[in-house]
Amino acid sequence: MAINAFIIWIILGIFVFLFLLGFFFRLSIWLRGEFTAAGFSGKPLESRIKKLFYYKVIFLKSFFSKNFLKIIAGIILDGIIHINLFKDSKLKWFIHIFMFWGFLVFSIITILHVIAVAIVPGWVRDGNSGFYVQVFASLENKFTAVVTDLSKIAIFFGAFLAVTRFLFLKRTYKSVEFKDKSAGVIISFIGVFGFLYEAAYFSVMNTPVNVKAFAPGGFILSYLFEITRIRWWMLANTYFPWIIVQILFYIYVISLLLFIAFIPYGKYSHMVFGPFVAFYNKWTGSRKH
Repeated sequence: MAINAFIIWIILGIFVFLFLLGFFFRLSIWLRGEFTAAGFSGKPLESRIKKLFYYKVIFLKSFFSKNFLKIIAGIILDGIIHINLFKDSKLKWFIHIFMFWGFLVFSIITILHVIAVAIVPGWVRDGNSGFYVQVFASLENKFTAVVTDLSKIAIFFGAFLAVTRFLFLKRTYKSVEFKDKSAGVIISFIGVFGFLYEAAYFSVMNTPVNVKAFAPGGFILSYLFEITRIRWWMLANTYFPWIIVQILFYIYVISLLLFIAFIPYGKYSHMVFGPFVAFYNKWTGSRKH
């Protein structure tokens, strides 16, 4: 049963619009603050547009300066590897790396999959399909299956470590830590529906064991689907099995895209702006020397 490509493109369009709106909204808030440094004319900058232009020019000058390698190293260490968190707590760093990189890879591979499905609705591929569609349109592609499942497993492992750590915290720290666990809960919820979508897909497609084994989570759950599939094959002449796959696909995709789209608006904004903050800190540090 074919996925409605028009609906998928609308979902992707809304996602991009909301994310960019939030990104520039957050940027606008930052630029609204007082800017004590003088602009190119020597006068204090008040206009947010002028501030944005000023920062853009400074960014390019700093990025392609003698401090280039130092700034790049700072972005990698602070914004990607999170070395400061490692110095503060190795366990928190370990949890954060699994959650951060797992979610990042999971989000990228999901978006690539959704676009490919929109190009070829219904997960239908043939020998004439392009490389991109061949790789990302079907969960039966071994690369897509491995990356999708490993990223979700990393998220769940990070969430498990976070919960375990939380249980052993002193009571005085739990109230503060609990506020930061909501992202892990939401991401894990999305991951669960990602596994269910895989399992239903493999079950309906009768995917060979040597193929679906590359997605261990969906592979194991697919057997549960086949055992308790509400007698799908008694309805062999209907689209009921594919309806289940589509429902799980839309829940999984819409939940993930909505979460990503609203990241810039709230307390999870550091997930997007972390590397930019790391660059700014490195840039201001390099200017003092």
